[in-house]
Amino acid sequence: MVATLLRIRFRVLGNTLASSPWQLVGFILGTLGALGMLALVWAGLFAVGFAGLDASRLVVTIAGAVLLLGWTLGPLFIAGVDTTLDPAKLAPFPITTGQLMRALTLAGLTGVPGLATTVGALGIFLAYFRWPAAAAAAVLCVPLGLLTVVVASRLVAALTSGAGGNRRTRELIGGAAFLVILLAGPLTLGILNLVEAGVTAGPDPLGRISGFVATLSWTPLAAAWAVPGDLAAGALLPALGKLLIAIATLVALWLLWRLSLVTALTSPSHRSAATVKSGKLGWFGRMRTSPTGATWARAQTYWLHDPRYLRQLLVVPIFPLLMLFYSGGDVTSPLFAFSGVLVAFILGVVPYADVSYDGTAFATVLTTGIRGRQDRAGRILAASAIGVPLIIAIDLLATGLSGRWELLPPVLGASIGLLLTGYGVSAVTSAYIVVPVPAPGDSPFKRVPGTNALAGLTMLGIWLGIGVLGLPSLVPAILAAATGQALFGWVALVAGFGLGAVFAVGGVFLGGRSFDRNAPALLARLRAFKNA
Repeated sequence: MVATLLRIRFRVLGNTLASSPWQLVGFILGTLGALGMLALVWAGLFAVGFAGLDASRLVVTIAGAVLLLGWTLGPLFIAGVDTTLDPAKLAPFPITTGQLMRALTLAGLTGVPGLATTVGALGIFLAYFRWPAAAAAAVLCVPLGLLTVVVASRLVAALTSGAGGNRRTRELIGGAAFLVILLAGPLTLGILNLVEAGVTAGPDPLGRISGFVATLSWTPLAAAWAVPGDLAAGALLPALGKLLIAIATLVALWLLWRLSLVTALTSPSHRSAATVKSGKLGWFGRMRTSPTGATWARAQTYWLHDPRYLRQLLVVPIFPLLMLFYSGGDVTSPLFAFSGVLVAFILGVVPYADVSYDGTAFATVLTTGIRGRQDRAGRILAASAIGVPLIIAIDLLATGLSGRWELLPPVLGASIGLLLTGYGVSAVTSAYIVVPVPAPGDSPFKRVPGTNALAGLTMLGIWLGIGVLGLPSLVPAILAAATGQALFGWVALVAGFGLGAVFAVGGVFLGGRSFDRNAPALLARLRAFKNA
């Protein structure tokens, strides 16, 4: 049964790549990129092996912790949770929970990310080639570490999909899990920094890093990867203790994953419809009666109620907190003051998937006879009504807490410039490009099988366009922070608001013309998507 499920998984991937040349190109490019990265990783680990045992232990332990965080956080931030073998769809078949879990684990290990991770992890033998005891221990610890990262990622997928119940319950569970996972990294780093500060003395930076890694090696993040280095150093009892922690971590993750699967499969989810009071029109009753106003009202409803949009907004209040952790807790750091710029860069690209999120309901939009400029303007106005106030609030909060009010003009100019530029670019690209996305009511973290490379290339291209067009406001803002010259800050402010507005309006007109030409083709592509 496990072999059958794996064959299904690869058949779906093969059919998807065969049906879409662009996805095949993206898959090939992604594979070549992974091979290049693996070559660099192996070369780096081999070089570290000549630097001594302490350096090898340091690098391997940190790399193991980053690997686990990457497997748990990466799908949420970048690719989405892979649901090629969806447990909910497999529930009617005679498959035991154990068989399903083994199949999902093997599917994770045999996919491109899993194979790349496995090959990269084998580089640990290059880092410890001078210490036979460490190499021998790695024979056990590498599979243990690999299983831990895959099982942890599957647990995240189960949690963010929700454990049965109605749609609101699944949204609540998924959002809560997302927030917990999002904060897990910085909170863990903060706790470890506090512990490390208490156990490490002296101003020596290498000593502080070694103390940090020594503490990190006792956590579930890196315990499995620290065992070979401890054995090579002759620390038998610490190695045994960390091995027990690693085994207990894998067992706990496996049991939690099993519990979440059993709960989800025995309490199947069901869709619920909201009851609206007669005569209550919501945003449609507040906006002007016009094609642009109606589009604005509809898009505004999506931004405030659709979990696929709310997932993006969850990042907004947490991003300054992440920047605070990554700046070492220094609120006066320019990195913290520029939090709003990074948030604007992320939010500006969200509307590129507006038509994709409409799904086949996009046909209703076309039947109204709306013009492209009206549709583009309504969607940008809805996004701006949410994004602009949030960005201004974050900029005021970050600069106020840092006490560096002189950075407010450049920060505000760069962030608003990137946000409006992103909206303009998205208004054009969404008239040409649609990508498979989670259907309404599904988990917002779900990734439609086979779309990882396509979505990644699309997002990379849009971000590149926003970054290039946003340089006139971003460069002066950086110069203002680096030199302290107020003139650069005011240049960034004027350029950000002025050029941002120009790009947004230009996106409405250019995207509107493209929309009028391509709308029927967009609908045809949306119908071709399995989950549209």
